[in-house]
Amino acid sequence: MAHSKKIATISLASLFVMGTVLSACSSKEATPSPSASVVPKASASATATPSTGIDTSKEVKLKTVLLGSKPKGFDEVYGEVNKLMKQKINATLDVSFLDWGEYQQKYPLMFAANEDFDLVFSATWSYYAQQATKNGFMPLTEDMIKKFAPKTWAEEPKVAWEQAKINGNIYMIPQNNFEYSYHMIGIRGDLRQKYNLPELKTYDDYVNYLKTIAEKEKDFKPSIGVSEFNAVELVQPNEWNFVVPQLPIVYKVTEASGKLFSYVDTPEFATFAKKMFDTQKVGAWSRDAIANKVDKTQAFKDGKLASVEWNLGTLLRTKSEMQTTHPDWKVELYDLSADKKRLSNPFINNGMSIHAGSKNAERALMAIDLLRYDPEIHDLTNYGIKGKHYEPVGTDQFKPLPASADFPPSGTDPWGWNSLHERLDSTVATETTKFTEDWKKNVTVNHPLETFTFDDTKVKNEVAAVSNVMDTYGKPLFYGLVEPSDAAHGLQTFKDKLKQAGIDKIVAEMQSQADPIISKK
Repeated sequence: MAHSKKIATISLASLFVMGTVLSACSSKEATPSPSASVVPKASASATATPSTGIDTSKEVKLKTVLLGSKPKGFDEVYGEVNKLMKQKINATLDVSFLDWGEYQQKYPLMFAANEDFDLVFSATWSYYAQQATKNGFMPLTEDMIKKFAPKTWAEEPKVAWEQAKINGNIYMIPQNNFEYSYHMIGIRGDLRQKYNLPELKTYDDYVNYLKTIAEKEKDFKPSIGVSEFNAVELVQPNEWNFVVPQLPIVYKVTEASGKLFSYVDTPEFATFAKKMFDTQKVGAWSRDAIANKVDKTQAFKDGKLASVEWNLGTLLRTKSEMQTTHPDWKVELYDLSADKKRLSNPFINNGMSIHAGSKNAERALMAIDLLRYDPEIHDLTNYGIKGKHYEPVGTDQFKPLPASADFPPSGTDPWGWNSLHERLDSTVATETTKFTEDWKKNVTVNHPLETFTFDDTKVKNEVAAVSNVMDTYGKPLFYGLVEPSDAAHGLQTFKDKLKQAGIDKIVAEMQSQADPIISKK
């Protein structure tokens, strides 16, 4: 995942959703996931056109739900998108947004209430498996996709369709691009230099930076909104990976055995909880962090925060914009676990699904084909209006213009239709390549479970109970608001409550589904 979003105050959305670093997210508050650092490749452009015999005589308005905050220039850009959509398939997009601070609550609720919508962003870190098993998404047959989204069917890797299958059915059009789900740090280089602090190489360097800002810059918050310390200081350094980001169950990416376990029971988590408590005490984030719904990347861009943690894609977009608006802030990006092994994201880390109640599934598939493979529509949704928000640089790069602040490149959830047509931001292309090429060559590994999707049908009650415990007893520990040794709310109580909620039963069920996959490898 992204979503590119927050800073140093830990947000549960991200605490439990680590999954997006290079992917989606743009200016967001949460997850995880939302989406990651995409590594684009140039590809021949092709316009999706309706197949013969498809009746598009009736105009259709496709109600579409995306994640993130609505940009100032959104209506203008999508006015142009809809002119083209109407021309090509006689349909328009009516888009609404779920902000990062609320999507974890509202996303499941809109399905439970059977709200009226057609297209919706979906991802491993955004309830894909959960909603698919609850019949929230429409199953998509091979014939449907071939007929109404032919370009997508032709270009999507076969493994992506396999990853999208739950109980044998496809419920998502996955992305078609390579990305990492890995979190990094962005800081104000001018402030680091002002106080003669070293470049960041370790978590302790980062905490020292936050502590210094808290002490020296009284009107400047080191961080407010959300922090992905679970990624930066817990999951990534230990080379773990989630199966379901909302649950505390992981496996080690360097061990092919695929043994699943609750990280809450590990000594590493005990150390992490203590670090969170100590870090919060130095003023790295406010004590009202749990309730805070600040869009962290926006706060960072506005000069209200001194650091932000998110995926490379989001941080690069943020840096690119700030180099134009505030070059004197000298934004610096750091990977605090540069030598640790990691996985690339599965294709289902970002995608689009069709609501089971949609009456416009055929036109929705046609729209997805256009969003991904029509060059003009694709570039509009990703970069805005040519000549106003961006200028193309060759076939595979773009240069953001000052007006891009009103429509941040790839910042409005177009990662739901990531494809091989993504352009690199020319202003940070060298830095993008530096990070991603190093990751590809030195630290990326494969694992049998990297494409595993968990079916929670047999343990839905336990999953719900564990989620409640994570919220009630886990949040205070993740945010460092509770001393881990606290008898009533500390680490041991958290462990006990998870056991009572059925965490062991979930691990056993997950392992029983994972074992056949491991044995085939």
